[in-house]
Amino acid sequence: MTRRTLLSVLAAAVSQRLGPAGWAAPKLSRRLVLITIGGIRRQESWSKAGLRYIPRLSGDLLPQSLFYPYTVNEGVTSHFNTISSILTGVWQHVDDWGGEKPSNPTLFQQFQSQTHSNPEQTWVVTSNKQLTANISPGANVILSKQLMVEAVERIINGQSSRGRLEREQILAEMTAVLETDSERIGWGVPSESAFRDPQIKQTFLSALTAFIHGPDAPATGDELTFLIAREVLRRIAPAMLMINFSDVEVAHSGTYSLHLGGINRTDRLCHRMWEFIQATPSLKDNTTLIVMNEFGRDPDGSGTNGFFNHRTDTESCRMAWTMVLGPAAGQPQVVERVVRQIDIAPSIASWMGFESTKAAGARLSEFHV
Repeated sequence: MTRRTLLSVLAAAVSQRLGPAGWAAPKLSRRLVLITIGGIRRQESWSKAGLRYIPRLSGDLLPQSLFYPYTVNEGVTSHFNTISSILTGVWQHVDDWGGEKPSNPTLFQQFQSQTHSNPEQTWVVTSNKQLTANISPGANVILSKQLMVEAVERIINGQSSRGRLEREQILAEMTAVLETDSERIGWGVPSESAFRDPQIKQTFLSALTAFIHGPDAPATGDELTFLIAREVLRRIAPAMLMINFSDVEVAHSGTYSLHLGGINRTDRLCHRMWEFIQATPSLKDNTTLIVMNEFGRDPDGSGTNGFFNHRTDTESCRMAWTMVLGPAAGQPQVVERVVRQIDIAPSIASWMGFESTKAAGARLSEFHV
């Protein structure tokens, strides 16, 4: 079985949790899609030499956007803590590996409590195993790659009655993990609902037959995450969806060419998500897309091996960026002043119509309300 086919099977297994297209999708005046990306330095992105790695972000999306090129990360430059800080508006310092909940309420929690929305309105789809269900209690959390790893390991290690890495056996094993062990691998589904209805699952699985073998069949973890997130938008249309891409984190292996490939792939997937939103009538006029990188990476020549890691207290590591597309962007512009990642939460909350009451950040005045 090829990697592409294997990941396609996983997309089908995950999709069994969702309802048919348009099922119970509420009519909302405002929706948010937040994309966070693992560490990308400025020299491989928003620099004269780096623009070739992000042609869609810089060439297609920038002219339409509200862009903050100097978005500083003043907190812990680890994935869980950075994303917790973005979601709470407070610099968080908890377990780096997702073993603890953020110590302040997230945007998802505050949206649910203030608008009395059900859990189906808040979703997280992530490639990074560190972003466990603790990233935001009350949100549906899907760890795409971790489910695949779990299912394959169980077959290889003889922990399953399914003895071969064949398409149907892997699909069956993934389904079993979803039904019986999803919380152990970091997933979170806060409510029993029609997502688990067998008839809906079978209907959706049958509808995905052509999709699985079609041109969109994923080849990497981030492509799989994109496809699952797109199905969540298409079929559930939640009020708030966070997507995390982490193919760029292959940098930890020390292979620069693969890291650059991850950057280019992320660029393409962000553009595809915006195209999908704009091509979907129920999303086009009410959905804001925000794209943020979590941090940069360490500078070349540093004791932490430069692009391998993101540990240093340097501008190369701490300087990130934020791109806003859609209704919240208002008039497209580039804002040259330095802003903080913790300013994004109160800005999102204000646009969505609730309050980020404990945020230490300040609402950015350029966000259209």
